[in-house]
Amino acid sequence: MEHTHQHFGLFGAWIEEPLEELLARAGLSESWTHFLTHSLTDFLEIAVLLLLVVTAVSYLQTYIPYDRMKGKLKKLRGLPGYVLALVLGMLSPFCSCSIIPIMMGFLVSGVPLSFCLVFLTSASCLNLTALSAIFARFDLRFAVMYAACGLIICLVNAAVLGPTGEQLVRLDRLRAAHHHHHDENTVGTRLNKALCSARLTFRNVWLFLLIGVLVSSAIAVFVPQQWIEAALSGNALALPLAMLIGGCLHSDVFSILSIVQTAYAYSPAVALTFLLSTMLFSIAEWALLSQAFRGKLIARYCALLLTLALLSGVMALFLL
Repeated sequence: MEHTHQHFGLFGAWIEEPLEELLARAGLSESWTHFLTHSLTDFLEIAVLLLLVVTAVSYLQTYIPYDRMKGKLKKLRGLPGYVLALVLGMLSPFCSCSIIPIMMGFLVSGVPLSFCLVFLTSASCLNLTALSAIFARFDLRFAVMYAACGLIICLVNAAVLGPTGEQLVRLDRLRAAHHHHHDENTVGTRLNKALCSARLTFRNVWLFLLIGVLVSSAIAVFVPQQWIEAALSGNALALPLAMLIGGCLHSDVFSILSIVQTAYAYSPAVALTFLLSTMLFSIAEWALLSQAFRGKLIARYCALLLTLALLSGVMALFLL
């Protein structure tokens, strides 16, 4: 069976053929040769993409004066506030452990909940790290639709929950100080911090990245194509299942890229639903968000995000 991944060509051109010849000479079957070759190629390509993108974005983040931006967000109202919150979210770290404490600082200082939700949601699904990876690994139409759906979800979520959720914020439990110092004042120190961030990120996700690559390659090589088509293309439950599974995962874009690519080859709508659900929310975030939100607000936030991800998948059935 042919492998269904689409490589962006960083290593495929000069690694795949020699490696396939080497494995064939070693006596491996054609299926196992394809499986090992594409697994290694995918892993190397995604790992290099991760290191390059995280280094670049982390370096850019050292220039963001969060304390100053916090003061501006307090004063802004309407569209300018939403735009600033969106931009800050896109430029923020893509780890929820970093995003949520920053958002807590915004809440304590008096930034409206609507702006905080835009910041939180855009940092989860529209951060530059995720967007760079998605635009690098998928065709332009799919990547643009992901970005457009992510933007709509950010704004709808804030518009729906912002006005009614202020009383469900745990201001009494939030700490008064969430400072983010930016003492790096030379190119060298900024770059060193960015490289450390990339190294730490890779150390935290390499195993999940490898598992995702192996699983997606195994599905593509060993599972009959008609089974996959029946599960992803001809199954009425495919979109809801993709939403639920994605919402339960605590993952990053690099760990699931290969799985999303496998799904995309058979159903772009399922791939989009799964990708959005995974990036927007995870069960692991409940513990962190419980420091800032009451359970009712967390449940509403989660339910709305996953519902909008599902609706995005339904829309993709007609547009992709």
